[in-house]
This record gives sequence, structure tokens and C-alpha cells, in this order.
Amino acid sequence: MSTDRTINVRFYNEWGADLQNVVLKFSASKSGVESDTYKIDLLKNGDSAGPFLRHYQTGIGSEEFDYWYVEFVATGQPSGKFWCKNNFSCVLDSDVDNSREAHFWVGGTEKEAYTGFPESGGGWEGGYNGVPSSDPKSNYTCYVSLDGPA
Repeated sequence: MSTDRTINVRFYNEWGADLQNVVLKFSASKSGVESDTYKIDLLKNGDSAGPFLRHYQTGIGSEEFDYWYVEFVATGQPSGKFWCKNNFSCVLDSDVDNSREAHFWVGGTEKEAYTGFPESGGGWEGGYNGVPSSDPKSNYTCYVSLDGPA
């Protein structure tokens, strides 16, 4: 039987410019119906927002993936509207320490979205060191390229 869980997620702007009209959507459903949606009017470069409550499930009968979505308008170069694919998935499993914050951020020279999860052993999953950066190289748990500008 699946277990309902929650984790706080902090969103970071490592884009290199201010972001406007940020929309975050989290879902544990293959249908894409979000369970949690949050809006941020303005997030200055280098700042973070949250924590935002993220619902998910673990165990037998839970969905295989957890879906993450972000869209925003960037004011710098490149400017315009950016978004990630609706099917960007990264699994929150029972090894994730949900008493700590997970990280979700945008940035990098490749203009991507990233996640970083805390491990129950006190470290971080996937080689993530716990510090979002604008050019993380392999320092993240999952990532996706962003579409845009539009």
C-alpha cells in the first residue's frame, strides 16, 4: 500500500536575471493533474522562495514518477517566457529525508531546471552537494532543459 508524504521545497533563482510570473506545479499523477500549484510574482536573481509544500507517495501502489513543472518570464538575457516539459519527472522515494527541504531551481549556462533531494543519511542524492548554483555541472539530482523564449 502506498504512503502519502509531504516535503517542503525551496525554489531558487540562479538564472542570472530577475524572474516574473513564476508558476510552480508539482504532481504525483501520470495524468498530469497537479496536486500543488504556487505562484511567485517576482523573484530577484540569487534569491529563493518558499518553502512550498509538495505532496507525493511512496511504496507499493504509488506512481512511478513525481512530476515537476516551472514557467516564468525572464527579464535579462535571454529574456522572454520559459517553461519545462509537463513530463519532467524525478522520483521522491522513501530514501528522501522529508524532514528537510528539497531544492528546485532554474539557471545555468544551459538554461535548465534542476532538483536536489536530501537523503535520509544526512547527505544529498545524485551527487548534489546541497547548494544550488547557476552552473551546477553534475551537482543536482535531476534536470531538464527549458523551452522558450516565446
